[in-house]
Amino acid sequence: MQPFSYLTTAGGLIWTIACLPLGFILTALGYMVFDKAPASWFCDYGEDPSEVLGGKKLRYSRSGILVSFIVAVCLAICRLQFNKGYDIYFGVLALFIAAMIFTAVADFKYTIIPDQFTIFIAIVAVVISVYDLARGYNILHSAWWSPIAGAAIGAGVMLFIDLLGMIIYKKTGMGFGDVKLFAAIGILTGFPGTIYTVLIAIVVAAVCFVIILIVSAAVSKSTEEAESTESDSEKPQETNKIEDITEVSKVTGSTEADSEKPQETDKTEAVPKSSEEAATDEVSEEESGGGVYLAFGPYIAIAAVVYVILFDIVYNIADMYLDLLK
Repeated sequence: MQPFSYLTTAGGLIWTIACLPLGFILTALGYMVFDKAPASWFCDYGEDPSEVLGGKKLRYSRSGILVSFIVAVCLAICRLQFNKGYDIYFGVLALFIAAMIFTAVADFKYTIIPDQFTIFIAIVAVVISVYDLARGYNILHSAWWSPIAGAAIGAGVMLFIDLLGMIIYKKTGMGFGDVKLFAAIGILTGFPGTIYTVLIAIVVAAVCFVIILIVSAAVSKSTEEAESTESDSEKPQETNKIEDITEVSKVTGSTEADSEKPQETDKTEAVPKSSEEAATDEVSEEESGGGVYLAFGPYIAIAAVVYVILFDIVYNIADMYLDLLK
């Protein structure tokens, strides 16, 4: 498919530039879906649609430009992979890329993957897989059983991770939406593409986890420094207050012990209240942590997009690694 040589042609340059408005159009359609979709799409089974989900689901003014740019860049890279002669591949995969990005947004924002998104992705995957096999191009799949194997591997990996979560945490560690999503993706990626997608998802998740740890450590450190600075600045004020109280007590004839008695009473009364609040906080933390949910959907979606837009590079890296093992 020679992506870099295609970029030097007039048609390649025009198509690459055209991906910018196309990315904005697909992103606008995606925001429209979020805006018009029923709130029940973004609620788990048995839950009542929350009022928070009513009306605007996403605001384009806040994140639309960024998402549009991401979609446009992904489409441009995808076009370089599936260039002249592969227009149908690019058209269908463009819908797949946009759907995957908004699936990641849904799981990240609401910790749920709507079944409607998964069904759409599965339909797109079936269409392109049938086209690939029927025309005999065999770009995505080398045999008729490849989409079936990909769906089985994708769902199987997610079920295995969920089983590990149940063993370790004694509770469901991953939503079943991730299982259905990876099964739908597996139809398109096939075999061994689904295995590569799993590996990419693990790498992306690990990188994001390290970044989150670094950012959290930096934020907590800055917070501690700010609190320590605040406490140091308040110490002289407290000393002055104590001196003022002592002087007032001398003038009024009251002893220092008398002036401190009400304060001790207040402190004694405040202890059980704070302990009750602490106990309540502990209970609420236990309740909130009762169900361990791993939002792996965004990483799956990112991995699927990376696999599609860097199709040739992924297989070249895999071939180089397999050659080293020989």
